[in-house]
Amino acid sequence: MAGYDLAGTGYNPDASGPSDDVEIVWEHDATDWFRGAAPPILLDGTLYAAGDGLVALEAETGEGLFGVRGPYTSSLAQVAADAYRTETLAATATSGIYGLNAGGGLEVPFLETRVGAHRWTGPGHHPRGPSIGPHPSIDPRPSVDPVATDGTVYAPVHGTNDLVAVDANDGSAHWRITHHEDDPVSVSFARPAIRDGLLFVANWPYQVTAYDRTDGALEWRRELEDQMQLSTVATEAGVVVTSRNGVTLLDRATGDTVWRRDLEGNATDGTAAVADGTIFLSDGRETFYALDLESGEQRWSAPFERETTPVVADGVVYAVEHGARLVGFDADTGEERFRYEPPEVPLSPPIVGDGVLYAVNRERIVALEEVE
Repeated sequence: MAGYDLAGTGYNPDASGPSDDVEIVWEHDATDWFRGAAPPILLDGTLYAAGDGLVALEAETGEGLFGVRGPYTSSLAQVAADAYRTETLAATATSGIYGLNAGGGLEVPFLETRVGAHRWTGPGHHPRGPSIGPHPSIDPRPSVDPVATDGTVYAPVHGTNDLVAVDANDGSAHWRITHHEDDPVSVSFARPAIRDGLLFVANWPYQVTAYDRTDGALEWRRELEDQMQLSTVATEAGVVVTSRNGVTLLDRATGDTVWRRDLEGNATDGTAAVADGTIFLSDGRETFYALDLESGEQRWSAPFERETTPVVADGVVYAVEHGARLVGFDADTGEERFRYEPPEVPLSPPIVGDGVLYAVNRERIVALEEVE
């Protein structure tokens, strides 16, 4: 899933990717309807990407396996569902939450369509008046990436103030909670993070909240200094919360502030990654930071434009700068190891698998490996 794990660390301790200059192994020009900006996922040798539909590729070669149109704009999350023989993939969109068939269903000859690719439609937007928030025409990723485990999909419902836990068998809601009532402006949730039975989520404006993931019961809610709270990462040391100006570590059990670091930033999007006791993030202006998880002290910094969603594997931090350049940093020193500029923008955050980076590049999907 996006963020790699339930906690949203962006760190795969078992993977390795390129550490020096990269080149394209393969590139797949998707169908005319595909417009992607969310990171793909890798599952059993198959690469799945969403962008106005679902595309499945052979990860080793980039050969297309199937494609099906749909409203899906988020990254995908694999989730087990007892009702099906093949894996289920969860996706979100401005219109709701969806369950998709990882096997692609059955192709109907001569009709250029597939049966059984779309499994269910979960909770969607119930209008309460004009809403303010992302719009598909101006934002390539207008919906929040889902998180899935134990047959349940967790996601915000776009255009509402609601979070929902959805049954992966049929899309019905186990629980649905409203952050606050009687407000036409949606609260703009970030991707949830899960650890030790709790679901943590940041939202605009100001709040970070912890819920019991089994029933949605409120555990704690904290209002922080910055109006724009961007993401949460659930770690052993606490919940890492990024905001427009900086980063805060909260106690997982109580929500109390452990430390806060003001980076004097201006980030309006993006997340942090956490690996081996270090937080990696951009300030949204001109600097990328590595901070000590326990104290918030700076370990290194490097020039970097705008916000990003970094991922980490085998001592390398991969971050897309300004949506247009993939940069690889040495995780220990901050040394820039390589820089790749695709011919199109935006470039999605990459994922790492078996020495290869995979990313969505608007109308195409690419695999990158180290130059020999």
